[in-house]
Amino acid sequence: MQGFTAAAPPAGGGGGGGAAGPSDLAQLQSTMQAIELACTSIQMHINPAASEAVILSLGQSSQPYKTCKFILENSQVATARFQAAAAIREAAIREWGFLSADDKRGLISFCLCYTMQHASSPDVFVQAKVSSVAAQLMKRGWLEFTTAEKETLFYQVNQAILGIHGVDVQFAGIKFLESLVSEFSPSTSSAMGLPREFHEQCRRSLELDYLKIFYRWTQEAASSVTNKIVESDYAVPEARRGFS
Repeated sequence: MQGFTAAAPPAGGGGGGGAAGPSDLAQLQSTMQAIELACTSIQMHINPAASEAVILSLGQSSQPYKTCKFILENSQVATARFQAAAAIREAAIREWGFLSADDKRGLISFCLCYTMQHASSPDVFVQAKVSSVAAQLMKRGWLEFTTAEKETLFYQVNQAILGIHGVDVQFAGIKFLESLVSEFSPSTSSAMGLPREFHEQCRRSLELDYLKIFYRWTQEAASSVTNKIVESDYAVPEARRGFS
């Protein structure tokens, strides 16, 4: 899907930017194949303990972001892509205090762009996972990101919800907002190893500064899709179910 391009992350292991050399590419492919094999083996109930250990090692390794992005962008095994997204979340939450500001924003932007670019993918569970990771990392950085930084990230979401990139991308943007609001709700937020006060400050900030904006975006999206249904013979995929 054209129109969504993640900002190039800084060079270095944290952001995983830059073109991979031959040796790096071989290592990335080797790791991807190991994760794919482990995921397939678990599904087939072959040596599950060893396979699970391989999968867990990805999220437990130091700054695995380049590898995880490579798997997400290149693997043909949906469960491997799912596990790569989970590993980004695990590592980023653990290493948050050591990541640069650019790396933090870059990870969120990557996840958002990936979700929008693959909005038409049949592997819905992978898209939902990546969207959820973006929402969780957005919350983790909520109190440290400036208003301008938040608005830069939300610009991607707003462009999606406007529908200018198609209905699938529009729904992906709305689903991200659902994930984000869920993360800021005390009853549905994910554990991050942080005090309750952090979660409460995030909730108050979101409700005060953004919740009405999100509601307006989704209302406008619902209205635009409804108009397409009413005014055209074109069948908007999943439209009625998505907004029911």
